[in-house]
Amino acid sequence: MPDTTLARGSRHHHRDGPGCTHCDAPAPLHPPGDFHQPRIETYVGMRKPESGLRFADVLVLEEGAPASTPPRVETFRFKSRDLSLLKPSPLAAQMKADASEALGYYGGTVDVRRPALQHLGSEVTVHRVRLIYEGGALKPKDAKEQAAAVAAAQEAVPGVEVLFR
Repeated sequence: MPDTTLARGSRHHHRDGPGCTHCDAPAPLHPPGDFHQPRIETYVGMRKPESGLRFADVLVLEEGAPASTPPRVETFRFKSRDLSLLKPSPLAAQMKADASEALGYYGGTVDVRRPALQHLGSEVTVHRVRLIYEGGALKPKDAKEQAAAVAAAQEAVPGVEVLFR
């Protein structure tokens, strides 16, 4: 049985904008409940022609998929960005930009660059990207503004789920 605890966001070579310390937000304790046999990999190289080689903080794939169907794959991107002082409009804009970047780097069709995962083939479809912001003192102070910004980001960038932990 694979370990079902997700690792903390990695501190590897991320170059994020102002206000973002390295990606070190805590992850959810378990992978999404709709995975029956999840395989969890951290810091996974993913190549796309338009963005080059990037490293997903966490990649989760369904190991128990029938051989005739490709496995479901999801990626997680952790952000440790101080959103506490942003007003509603800049908050929504920042979250939309982060969601768009996450989808561009870690969503859609990717080439997974880890030898242990080469059995997936050269083109893997990532079904969902989960953008997870660190909570606590870094999250927006107003819960309604946070919820509105999350909804706006998810509407603007389908395929990305925005969460706070």
